[in-house]
Amino acid sequence: DSGDRFPVGMSTVTYTATDSYGNVSMSSFTVTVNDVEAPAISGMPANMTLDTDAGSCSALATWLEPQGSDNCGTVDLSSDYSNGDSFPLGTTSVTYTVLDSSGNSTMLSFSITVEDAEDPMISGMPADLTLDNDSGMCSAAAIWSEPMASDNCGATTLSSDHASGDVFALGMTTVTYTASDSNGNSSMSSFMVTVLDTEAPMIAGLPAGLVFDNDLGSCSATVGWVEP
Repeated sequence: DSGDRFPVGMSTVTYTATDSYGNVSMSSFTVTVNDVEAPAISGMPANMTLDTDAGSCSALATWLEPQGSDNCGTVDLSSDYSNGDSFPLGTTSVTYTVLDSSGNSTMLSFSITVEDAEDPMISGMPADLTLDNDSGMCSAAAIWSEPMASDNCGATTLSSDHASGDVFALGMTTVTYTASDSNGNSSMSSFMVTVLDTEAPMIAGLPAGLVFDNDLGSCSATVGWVEP
């Protein structure tokens, strides 16, 4: 009847006419219902921001899988990434696509941003140094093996407020190395250079042995010399 509900696809509606003498004729038309409604995706994850995994330039990401549904039949839900995949530094878009049996589809995405929050490392830092002053100087030149900088993600720069071979004044001086990576993270490490004065003082201009006659009428002599 007109007003009936028809399923997706093609249905034939047939009318039959019968007269009082038993004559019959039939005529038909087709009703075609097309599914033009796109399927839906529910439970899409929110955008995520993660720190890199320790020692790595990436991060494993996990999320609850969304669900696909449709007004008409079953759906196929797929994604360009899987729950538990490893994601590189930066922002990656994860897209889910749901497809129904009539060829309708829907796509939804969320983003995963991986940030490098791990400080670079400094290895091979020199031990504290204790030096005697250089001969005739109130200082000492200090030499050491340079440390190394490394990072989980990208290049690093290593700088110091003193260099091997610098001259250090008497006393204690802190030498600090700073490692910086390309993502704004940095770390610092220090050692101490101590310069001791172990050189004895010198006496110069000491007079030679002096020989004087006694002062007149005295059993002694007044003696003078240039002070050393």
